[in-house]
Amino acid sequence: MGPLALALDLGTGGCKASLWSAEGRSVAETVVGYPTRHPAPGRSEQRPQEWWDAVASATRTVLADVPGAREAVIGIALSGQSLGVVQVDGSGELVAPSTPIWSDTRGDAGTVFSRIDEEAWYLRTGNGFGAALYPVFKARTLRAEDPEGWAHTRVLLGSKDWITLRLTGEIATDHSMASGTGAYDLATGAYDAEVLDAAGLDASLFARPRESAEIVGTLRLDAAEALGLPEGVPVHAGAVDNAAMALGSRGTRDGRIYAALGSSSWMTVTSSAPVVDVATRPYVFRHAVPGLYVSALSTFSSGTTLTWLRDVLAPGVDIGELIARADDSPRGARGCVLVPTLAGGTPLEGGSTVRGALQGLELGTGPGDLIRACLEGVSFALDRSLRHIRALSGLAADADLLVSGGGSRSAVWNRIYADVLDTPLLRTSVDQQAATLGAAALVFVGSGTWSSFDAVDDAHVEIERITPDPEGVAAYAALREHFDAAADAAVLFARSSPVKETP
Repeated sequence: MGPLALALDLGTGGCKASLWSAEGRSVAETVVGYPTRHPAPGRSEQRPQEWWDAVASATRTVLADVPGAREAVIGIALSGQSLGVVQVDGSGELVAPSTPIWSDTRGDAGTVFSRIDEEAWYLRTGNGFGAALYPVFKARTLRAEDPEGWAHTRVLLGSKDWITLRLTGEIATDHSMASGTGAYDLATGAYDAEVLDAAGLDASLFARPRESAEIVGTLRLDAAEALGLPEGVPVHAGAVDNAAMALGSRGTRDGRIYAALGSSSWMTVTSSAPVVDVATRPYVFRHAVPGLYVSALSTFSSGTTLTWLRDVLAPGVDIGELIARADDSPRGARGCVLVPTLAGGTPLEGGSTVRGALQGLELGTGPGDLIRACLEGVSFALDRSLRHIRALSGLAADADLLVSGGGSRSAVWNRIYADVLDTPLLRTSVDQQAATLGAAALVFVGSGTWSSFDAVDDAHVEIERITPDPEGVAAYAALREHFDAAADAAVLFARSSPVKETP
């Protein structure tokens, strides 16, 4: 058996473990879930110990699936959910059993932006999500709410970095994860003293960033026994999930773009310079590939909007069967328009107070029309993101768009996407394995097994290319103004509401 990389993707819903061969094939994969708890409005927490239990269980499972794998693993790398903040004391132990994850909005940013300019902060960091989501601001709330726990805190770690600590005993992070702290200067590749000073935090709280493929330690005996691996296996620095997914989606060089179509969806470009814009707020991370950046625009509710609609119209029905019912309705859904901002909008969509909208309903509107309006609404929302990210990055409008995720598996929805976006879509064999392929690439490059990240391309075998239908493109071009009007009305409605913007 040839060398294998153990790739661990620490996501919101669980840990995906995958074994990859040096030929770019996934030879085993499994997912072990863990819960998210919501103890109060705006609070989203997980327990790092449950991450560890999932990592150990998932690793043992994939090793058992491949005879000889235990001895063939040459390295471990993690992809980890972003924007989390794990408090660790001087002995490397958890300060608290639970930690806020990326979607937790407890961060205190207001007083910081009375000391530094908020727009300048964004342009420096590329941190285009709401400021309250970023660790530097969450840390201020943790300090205020639990002074005793804060007194014991010596380091703040991201999700995959805490697992790395458990694996190796080493405090380490990489540039991609560090770039999501809210205090990382993209231009210098270091933490920004002015931001930290305004936040009242010491730079020593954050681990020194390393390159993602760098080996940061080796597997300790206790961790090796928990995972079922030999002691001493090298552990690489790893990458934030956005960077690992971009790498695994062929984002190995300037100008590559892909669409992740899932519960939330985003358009991501790999470039040699950050793509920033104060008006639309693309969010930017340092890439796992040195010298590159990943910049994206997204819509928060895509697959989740469809799931919501399924639960309202036909609880328990398979999502694929629900999507097929959209064929009962013509393009334009007989005038029905759905604006998919059910979980709030990005800055491009009007901000976090915006909510979803259904417009153009009449007594003849049927279930098929509502389903098609949902599929078209998500497509139009992503069309906005694609047009803006292309314009900001200078990418050609006719280049193929690599698509991955659950939303790319429906022929009905792919036809709508291709026609609304007026872009050829490319599906490959990697699909939902992009993050683990990215992590595996870090092992192979960091160990010298691969001479460059370009080998990632070889893992992608084309499954399908969906070209735009000229008739559909023309029809949706005429309908685009209809969607834009509905989306603008949703923004106006939100502004008339007494609900305040999340701090």
